[in-house]
Amino acid sequence: MALASKLDHEGVRVYCICGDGELEEGQIWEAAMSASHYKLDNLCVVVDNNNLQIDGQVDKVMNIYPLDKKFKSFGFEVISIDGHDIKQIINAFNKAKTVKGKPTVIIAKTIKGKGVSFMENVADWHGKAPNEEEYKIAMEELQK
Repeated sequence: MALASKLDHEGVRVYCICGDGELEEGQIWEAAMSASHYKLDNLCVVVDNNNLQIDGQVDKVMNIYPLDKKFKSFGFEVISIDGHDIKQIINAFNKAKTVKGKPTVIIAKTIKGKGVSFMENVADWHGKAPNEEEYKIAMEELQK
């Protein structure tokens, strides 16, 4: 999409959201090489970096770290932020719009289930929804 927009001179910005576990996939890095090769400065990738995937901790299943150095080696502008800080998120997107000649990645360090005591940093919550009782507890905790 980003390449097509460049070729058609449309001026469209493309945003792609990836989980850190997803970065274990080869097609992600093939796409990263292409984005850099074609200087897709209209592409902004956001990585939800919580170090958890359905099988457990990303660094134990298939270590992908250090992400910042890997993306830099692929020719990306790298912005690392606290993914729970709205000011940092806004600033990162604003900075990404100013990058010229290369794609940008925003590595957002997050905590899976943040704010819900029984969900924080628990991989089991990657692929299931809370039941009625868990939902009520979660909503009470999030309102505090």
